[in-house]
Amino acid sequence: MNNDARIVVLTHRPLFDLAPDWDWATRDGEAVIGTLLQHSNVTVLYGHIHQEHHHMTGHIAHHAARSTMWALPEPGSVPKKAQIPWNASEPYRGLGFRNIEAEVAQARYKIEEFPIAGRS
Repeated sequence: MNNDARIVVLTHRPLFDLAPDWDWATRDGEAVIGTLLQHSNVTVLYGHIHQEHHHMTGHIAHHAARSTMWALPEPGSVPKKAQIPWNASEPYRGLGFRNIEAEVAQARYKIEEFPIAGRS
């Protein structure tokens, strides 16, 4: 594979140690990142944390999106990871989804976040 090839990696958990105590890490993530760093055009899209999050590892951009269910708090913001309690006055708080449009020739990705809005 050409080291300039455009690579998009989809993972469930973050490849870096975002919050290992909350299981927000990948056991062999460091080795995977080491392999990916050999390539100049890498983007990683991951889940598991149920919130918008962006991180850079060298030149590798990592992006996570909100979930359509089970909003979770920011890592380290509470002593123990637990679902944000449901609130009838804000039933969609912390929930959302993402749309990504790729401009492959330019290796550019347009990422849009969409919160889930309540309907009256």
